[in-house]
Amino acid sequence: MALDTTSSLGALTGTRYIQSLRDGREVWLDGEKIQDITTHPAFTGMIHELARIYDLQHTDEYREQMTYVSEATGNRCSISWKLPVSVDDLRKKRRNSEIWNEQCWGQLGRGPDILAPYMTSLYDARDALSSVENPNCDFGENIVNYYNYCAENDLFLTHALGDPQVNRSEQPQNEQREIEEEPVALHVVEETKEGVIVRGAKQLATAAPITNETYVSLSATFVRRADPQFVLAFSIPTNSPGLKMLCREPVSRWPGGFGHPLGLLYDEQDSMLFFDNVLVPWYRLFSLYDSSPILQRYSSDLNFLGWANLCRIHERMKLMTAVATMIAEAIGVIEYREVAAKLGEMVTYTEMWSHAMDGLEHTAHKTDGGLMALGSMSGMNIYFSQTSARMVQLLREVSGSGMIMQPSENDLANPELRPFLDRYMRGKDVDVEYKSRLYRLAHDLAVSSFGMRQEVYEYWHGGDPNRNRINLLRGYDQSDMMDRIKGLVSKPLPHE
Repeated sequence: MALDTTSSLGALTGTRYIQSLRDGREVWLDGEKIQDITTHPAFTGMIHELARIYDLQHTDEYREQMTYVSEATGNRCSISWKLPVSVDDLRKKRRNSEIWNEQCWGQLGRGPDILAPYMTSLYDARDALSSVENPNCDFGENIVNYYNYCAENDLFLTHALGDPQVNRSEQPQNEQREIEEEPVALHVVEETKEGVIVRGAKQLATAAPITNETYVSLSATFVRRADPQFVLAFSIPTNSPGLKMLCREPVSRWPGGFGHPLGLLYDEQDSMLFFDNVLVPWYRLFSLYDSSPILQRYSSDLNFLGWANLCRIHERMKLMTAVATMIAEAIGVIEYREVAAKLGEMVTYTEMWSHAMDGLEHTAHKTDGGLMALGSMSGMNIYFSQTSARMVQLLREVSGSGMIMQPSENDLANPELRPFLDRYMRGKDVDVEYKSRLYRLAHDLAVSSFGMRQEVYEYWHGGDPNRNRINLLRGYDQSDMMDRIKGLVSKPLPHE
């Protein structure tokens, strides 16, 4: 069996997306096996919001900005999956990513636009993948076929990279076999005619329950595995037999009158994935027992991962800055010097990020694989892991204690309470409805369980910041400046 694109329909609609989730996937939440995630309150907000954005791809306003015509099938496919071969393609992909993130306020770390660039990176490495020989398949051919399959079906992917946090004192982590216990890291237990059987666990698969497929690979931390049985990369459907997903506690709130404008719509869920003797077909494997092509990807300066995450971060920065500014206006502190300085600091971070994005586009280049890659984004993940926390803190400081105490929608609708709210909880030239709802948005960004989850995500999203700083130092070329300094100190310094 192989992947078939003959019956593909191109860019998803909202209806097709929702229907694709009713496939018997095994999702667990709070001890309960969810029968249909499309009707469960922990998932419906996110699912229907994604369906709304998928439908935009087919509107007159957005069709040309979000889709392209496939030369292979004539389908209109998502620009998320368009292979970039020119600077113009990169600009189109940037605009598509901007639309996705404008629509969801930059809140989705694993939106449908996020994983396509990861697969583009593998596609660009197709020749290197093919160089690792296997009698059962051609890994490079597999990724080409899989990429086309994803593009023609507009698949929503997530990925799972990390090991379970069981015993990280082990080196290599979680690979040691105890006397009566198998290792917990995902590994191959058997080869069959159809493929490989894998067992173990992966974390932290954001959005896994609401995606079509999961891409499983080695993170930069674990790419140098000691045992080949732990070295593999593949993608499988979310409803694969033996794949179990355990969800964390939802950070959205239902039911009730307290407004959660972000949490209710953008709780994308995070999951532990348990692989209980899962079959991975040969045609879905991109690497096995030899990680050298993937290691080459990690160590190169090729950047296919740019726009989806960069646009998301920029939108999130703009949102936090605007909310803080509007709150300062609503409570009459915008002219206070210390408040204006804090808002100016937030603008500084936002503008710096915009300039950095333009720089990536300006330094784009063609790869040996024939695709256009953005310029190096070394340091940018580190920058945002630091500035995101700072911007959240600044939003809290500007908002003051009002972020904690605001009336609910039910409070606002209560005729007995309303006169007191109108008198004591209004703002400067704004009514209580406007002020309280604005504060609820700030609460969701900086105080709620949703906001705290987002901040933890931002810190770890690009990997361990300390490791990234060390890698940045080791790869940073300072030879020219160091040579000049050596020349300066090789003779007596000017002195009287």
